[in-house]
Amino acid sequence: MPSVLCITLRFLDPVPQFHGRGSDADPEWPPSPLRFFQASVCAAATRWRENQFREIAGPALQWIESQRPSIVTPSVPTESFGYRMYVPNNSGDLMTAAWARGDTETSMAKFRVEKDVRPTHLHGDAVHYLFPLHDGTCPHFEVFQSAARSITHLGWGVDMVAGNATIITEEEAAKLPGERWLPADGPTDNNLRVPKIGTLDNLISKHEAFLNRLSKDGFKPVPPLGAFNVVGYRRATDAAPRRWAAFAILKPDLSGNRAFDTARRCRYVAAWVRNATGTVCEGWPFGSVASFVHGHDETNDKQPLKGDRADDRFMYLPLPTINSTLKRVESIRRVLIAAPGKFADRLDFIRKRLPGQDLVDERTGEVVGMLNLLPTNDWVLKQYTGISQVWSTATPVVLPGYDDPDHLRRRLRTNENAEVQQRLLAQLDARVEGLLRKSLRQAGLSEELAASAQLEWRNVGFRAGTDLAHRYCRPENLKKFPAYHVRIRFAHEVRGPLAIGAGRYRGFGLFATEG
Repeated sequence: MPSVLCITLRFLDPVPQFHGRGSDADPEWPPSPLRFFQASVCAAATRWRENQFREIAGPALQWIESQRPSIVTPSVPTESFGYRMYVPNNSGDLMTAAWARGDTETSMAKFRVEKDVRPTHLHGDAVHYLFPLHDGTCPHFEVFQSAARSITHLGWGVDMVAGNATIITEEEAAKLPGERWLPADGPTDNNLRVPKIGTLDNLISKHEAFLNRLSKDGFKPVPPLGAFNVVGYRRATDAAPRRWAAFAILKPDLSGNRAFDTARRCRYVAAWVRNATGTVCEGWPFGSVASFVHGHDETNDKQPLKGDRADDRFMYLPLPTINSTLKRVESIRRVLIAAPGKFADRLDFIRKRLPGQDLVDERTGEVVGMLNLLPTNDWVLKQYTGISQVWSTATPVVLPGYDDPDHLRRRLRTNENAEVQQRLLAQLDARVEGLLRKSLRQAGLSEELAASAQLEWRNVGFRAGTDLAHRYCRPENLKKFPAYHVRIRFAHEVRGPLAIGAGRYRGFGLFATEG
């Protein structure tokens, strides 16, 4: 029966905080598997010396270095604030040199240096590293338990911990309180260092180099640790990351950018780009484009993809320009094609093939523009692909259903009783809110993230330059559903692109970051 090796490290500070930093010197969270592995090696080397370490702890640590654990942590604030200290410089010879020059008044206080401290404050005290045991047995468990109970620090010297190892069921692991971090297949915003096969040997060699750094031949610098990998980790509540390719829309004569009115032409720009994508992808190497380009069932091109495959397709997202000075939503001059991570090869293909491709209005046969690859550092593009807790619509969300199936608005117009009107309005709001949360789940966001999001919606946009939601020209099959401008505050930061609702494949329900 499957089970889990759970190694728990509990911070001992009454006000738990963590000071560890990653390889880029930025605060690291959660504490990386490599940091945990190094702490385990140190604890094991303290408990078992020399030959005992290699014979007893070696096989267990080699097993650990080949695993990719999930991590359960306390929640932390989205922002952290640091402070600056002034500490003595370790180069004590500076002070003795001053004494040698006759400056007997010199003290170490004159040689203090700045040290910036930026701890991560924890809303809890325990970090759990979970290693799946598929056959239900744990090799070297006694070693893991002894080593875990010998760990004293995780991070800086002030980050004191007490450790333990247990074997628990998968159900018990799922009930552990806190945020669950999982190794991700695709790109994430949180890359952590992890051990790999050979990390233990590299650490041993590094320790030996440290012991022998001073010899008759002089000082030999200790080489940095090089045997580790970097793996993206994401919360279990995060949406699976989407890959994307972005393009600028040029005039057919290449004299400049082509602009299209957002409210009237969004649906058409999405259709033109979809058709251009279908043209370059037809045939080699992908075969039929009915599903991933057009969103149709391969066996019946009049039926949309359904069920688990409903989202296995490209999203065509015309990007209204956001004025960098006025923050005003303007015309469409760019377009973004987004897809699930498993379509990375197809996105790489169209990123190479779509530049130079004409956009053709199929109604008239007119060439209305040409696509050109957009730099990833484009400021407008970053407003849609950035990371933020607060997002608001650049194009309205088309609800995936009717917001008033019981004709509550008709009853509002005919009933003048204030109490009844208040109840009817509450029912309408509940219906719209339910459909919006359904839209979030359909767009790939987790149940927890969709349920905790704070929602605002209205016909008037939350951004300057947006039109009333009902004035946007929508595809024929979406005109029967209501549309709203929406602002969302998530429980934690979410990475774009973010598009929800029934029109998310055609540029509607597109959000941009706020702040």
